[in-house]
Amino acid sequence: MVLPRATNTFFSTVSVMGPVICRLLVVTLLAGTTFAQLPDGCRDPPGNNNLAAIIVKVLESVRPLLSTGIPDLGIPPLDPMGPFPYIPFHIDVSSLRLDGSVNDTLVKNLAQFIICQVNFTLGISEKFAIDLRMDDFHIDGQYDVNGLAFSLFPIFGGGNYILDVYGAGISGGAKVSYNPFSDHASIKNLQLDIMFKDLKLVLECILGCGDMADLINSLIGEIAPPMFNAIWDVIDPILTDALQDGINHILKNISISDIITKDQIQTMELDFTGDYGDIGNGGKFVDLVLGIVNNLVVSNGMDPAPLPSTSLNFGLGTADLYDGQLSKLSTLHRDGLATLDKIADWVFLYANIAVEDLEVSYTANVTASSHVTGVKISASIGRISIYMVARDDLYSKKVDLDQFVITEFGKIDVKIEGLGVLGYVLAPLTEAVANLVHEDIANILETQIKDYIQEVLNETPWP
Repeated sequence: MVLPRATNTFFSTVSVMGPVICRLLVVTLLAGTTFAQLPDGCRDPPGNNNLAAIIVKVLESVRPLLSTGIPDLGIPPLDPMGPFPYIPFHIDVSSLRLDGSVNDTLVKNLAQFIICQVNFTLGISEKFAIDLRMDDFHIDGQYDVNGLAFSLFPIFGGGNYILDVYGAGISGGAKVSYNPFSDHASIKNLQLDIMFKDLKLVLECILGCGDMADLINSLIGEIAPPMFNAIWDVIDPILTDALQDGINHILKNISISDIITKDQIQTMELDFTGDYGDIGNGGKFVDLVLGIVNNLVVSNGMDPAPLPSTSLNFGLGTADLYDGQLSKLSTLHRDGLATLDKIADWVFLYANIAVEDLEVSYTANVTASSHVTGVKISASIGRISIYMVARDDLYSKKVDLDQFVITEFGKIDVKIEGLGVLGYVLAPLTEAVANLVHEDIANILETQIKDYIQEVLNETPWP
């Protein structure tokens, strides 16, 4: 059983062997394991495709470099890692209130990792995932603690400490970006999670090397987890940056179309063979972006999109509208030319886009001189045109959607059925519905759809 983080690890107690020994040794209930065989949940081979297999091979080849680091990539030495200066931790539970810290902390044995799985998937469902295992990574340094046990007994001490983490697993996930113009992929926003089976903690000279080992044995399960978590919070960003930078260095030297088969290319729904043109013509880039946006619209339940219930006052009476929905939002497409221009440190994208054949439907209860329920309302809009300007900073890679303006809102055709004796309110009700439809659709385009476009522009590498 693999347990997340140190807070879920259970400890047993081992008595100190005599009062003259100034050391406390505590081990966990679960025995440490070795990886003589492939650990549970691991795959052989670990890569899910040819691209993942290349990443696995290169990661294995750089294992000897972890002791020196890779200066060209800005990766520091990782085995050993440290020493780290002052790292504080705090414990506040019913049995123990304690402030502690560790210093001169070294982390060792990280180079003994086992690559359990690497998944690298391109296309609509782009993702990167990695699973590493380690039999034992070792942490040591100096500790200092001061607190109170059971609101009565002082807990204090300082000296050397050793913390061994057995049966550890480090899993990570990241976003994947593929640039069809350069035929290269990259990962970003990598996040790592640590799991382990066992901890073993050694504290030297706790309670001044005294003979209260039984008391400390009963509390060590409260001390080890927050100590480990505090150290991991320092290790985590260093490992994350090193792993992400290293993998991106691998990927930048790989042409994806040389690795992925023709069938896989088709499932990616990307045209690798098309002529994307030089900077100055952004048509293919905009087509790619809008295709991804349309998929987002569908996957997020926006086609059809629910419309809020509302009450309309149309002068001669009121209409309560409900069960509203908007269809065909996923028809976004480029409307004419799109251009990319480089100015100083930015690349500007200018594009006209459009959405067509939108359909709106409502059910309504209408009240005027009498009351009619179940009135059916539908509306259609042939075309809405939008002009947008986006800007990519070549250095920060930050994308800003500077302009997003509706330049044309087509005619709204409204049909109302089932008014019965209230047929005389058709004209003012039609006008009120048209105004509502215009307002609701404009709001959706200028908020949710604009946000989707911004998101995809951020995630899609620019040419």
